[in-house]
Amino acid sequence: MTASLPHHLPGHQGAALASMVRMRLQRPARPLPRADGAMLKAAFAILLAGALATAAALYWTHRRDEPSVELQPARVGDVALMIPRNLTGIDDDDRDRSRLVGMARLRLDWPSLGPALSQSRYKLLITLSPPDKVNEPARQLATYARFLTPTVWSNPGGLVVRGFRKGSPFEGDEFYVSVPDGRGFAARCPINVGGLVDEPCRVTFHHRGMDVNIRFPRAIIADWAVMLGGVRRTLDGLIR
Repeated sequence: MTASLPHHLPGHQGAALASMVRMRLQRPARPLPRADGAMLKAAFAILLAGALATAAALYWTHRRDEPSVELQPARVGDVALMIPRNLTGIDDDDRDRSRLVGMARLRLDWPSLGPALSQSRYKLLITLSPPDKVNEPARQLATYARFLTPTVWSNPGGLVVRGFRKGSPFEGDEFYVSVPDGRGFAARCPINVGGLVDEPCRVTFHHRGMDVNIRFPRAIIADWAVMLGGVRRTLDGLIR
């Protein structure tokens, strides 16, 4: 509400007085005393410390609840491995039997290469065994070459495909090889007729003193280079 001014003041004095009144009415509120500000800061610090303590307690409680991953020692030929139990995907009886014959098996999810779960869409089944000359790339190609048909066609992923002759030991399979000579990748896959065949493809290669056999779904064969690279890196992390 505007204060009333005496009418008997001169014009210039009345104007000055009115201006002063307006300035006082529009003056911002005074800041809180220093003591009040310090109390607010202290209260905020207490709240922040409490929140941090609660978060830390929840974090460490969660970490204590996480089960530790059991490591399973294995030896394949001259190679010593420490394999996380959740990557083996085998029963205790299988575990003992595989250790007796000097082999190890892994069951990985694709494409994460972590533990294969029941809801995993694709899985890689890997068998590690001592090196055998039968599994050398040149020997494998020579073995298959005698039974291949002359027809060649291309496949996504830079692979070429050939069929096997009727009556051969590999009738009903197709042979997928990398160019130019198949030494980088050579896999045998069952012919999928009308989606009725779910048998996995097979590829075997040599890696750091072991023969590595992978059974994998045909649907991911175009990613063969990524698959081989990922499996090699996973095995490198298991070797001791």
